[in-house]
Amino acid sequence: MPTRSALHELNRRLGWAFPALAALAFGIFRLPELTRSPLWYDELFSLGVADLPIGDSLRRIIADHTNPPLFYLLLKGWMAVGGESDHWVRLLPCLFAMLFGAALVWLAREARAGGQAGLLGVALAAASPLSVDLSNEVRGYSLLALLACLSLAATLHDRTHRTRGTFALLTGINIALVHTHYFGWLTVAAACLTALLAWPRDDARRVLRSALYTLLAFVPWAAAVLAHAVQNPAPLRNVAWITPPDIADPLWLVRDLTGRSGSAAVDLAWLALLGVALVSLAVTAVRRLQAPGTAPKAPLARPLAAGPTPGSVALLAVAGFAMPAAVWAVSLATGHSVWVQRYLIGAAAPVALLAGIAVSAMPPRRWRFSAVVGFVWVAVACAALPQRAPVKFDWRRFARRIDLAAGSPRDVFALEAFTAAPLQRYALTGMRVQMVHALAELPSGDIWLVYRRQSFSSGSPAEALRDLGFTTVSSLAAETAGQQFVATRIRR
Repeated sequence: MPTRSALHELNRRLGWAFPALAALAFGIFRLPELTRSPLWYDELFSLGVADLPIGDSLRRIIADHTNPPLFYLLLKGWMAVGGESDHWVRLLPCLFAMLFGAALVWLAREARAGGQAGLLGVALAAASPLSVDLSNEVRGYSLLALLACLSLAATLHDRTHRTRGTFALLTGINIALVHTHYFGWLTVAAACLTALLAWPRDDARRVLRSALYTLLAFVPWAAAVLAHAVQNPAPLRNVAWITPPDIADPLWLVRDLTGRSGSAAVDLAWLALLGVALVSLAVTAVRRLQAPGTAPKAPLARPLAAGPTPGSVALLAVAGFAMPAAVWAVSLATGHSVWVQRYLIGAAAPVALLAGIAVSAMPPRRWRFSAVVGFVWVAVACAALPQRAPVKFDWRRFARRIDLAAGSPRDVFALEAFTAAPLQRYALTGMRVQMVHALAELPSGDIWLVYRRQSFSSGSPAEALRDLGFTTVSSLAAETAGQQFVATRIRR
């Protein structure tokens, strides 16, 4: 049997392989899902923005008010290399997601999580259905998760090494993070809050100074967006669709970031075990800090046995749990909801790693059982991925249904860009798809109309069409995950 020193030497020599293996594990569950669902409107918006000249592209992003420009610019370069096919454009965010697996290994090492906790954390993140879905969406979410993980790892790395290079690395990652998504500021804020409350003063100064430089780099973009918003009569129209969260939404976020079996009872049992483990970890940390004669010189600076320092645990807890909880509380208290589960994907790394640490830190007589339960949970969650309910509308199938039913006419009019853009991309040969903004723009003749039921919050589209002189010949309808679309053959 190899000695402990031999195992340590093997681990040192093969240390480079663990990030690669983590990236491979993430790819195993993401690459097969690459084109399971067709592109939807938000993804086609990304392609449209990236396809513009860079000046027009930046102006369009500013006018949209919802995302900073980094992902769009990277996508622009990616499309210049390989084109606009579904496989190619989806591959870019999927690669970011695979790199997220490698970044999580770095974060586990910087947090001194230990091999068992790190392995379980990587497994939980790989099994996350939310992460898998967003990994194959042509939006900035997988890049947000990657950069948020790198930001936390770089924060801990700079705290340990304290060099100009580590500080520059942290600041550069943070600048990229906040230029990827506005919710990237939650990760920066988590580091600042943790440093102020739990770290030595010198460490806190470095974190705050990096955040200040990040803010200064962000000011030009923020000023451009603010200037456009002031001139716009409805600057928040693009986020008007966000609904207030439910009481249990934070709980479901944790579930979706660590795996989902499809059974509510099993999911609740897993969350109960995880909750016990997290409470046990918190109690252990507090007791160690309050033990007489063992108080550290700086708050939360002493290791938990041979595991992570309480300072690292605090950073993971604030980034993974406190920041989403703050978003949830603000959304409930103010009436202006900003709770969107996919916007909180930056919490994926700290939630998964802290879950691994908590389960691994349970009392020794329970650890083996808890670890087995954790890995069985991961296996169940991963196995359930291909069978989970579809999360996007299948525009390919809907276009085929219209084509089979159409015969003549071949003219299809789609109400609003949300419907027209994907239908135009997946229209079959001979199908002429055009967009209209209102029913009054429809021409006379024998045509098809495609619309969202949500576009008619009041009144009946059938009545509106009758008022315009149309008669309904036939109708098709389809619904997926709350997205309802109707294709109606009408004649005037």
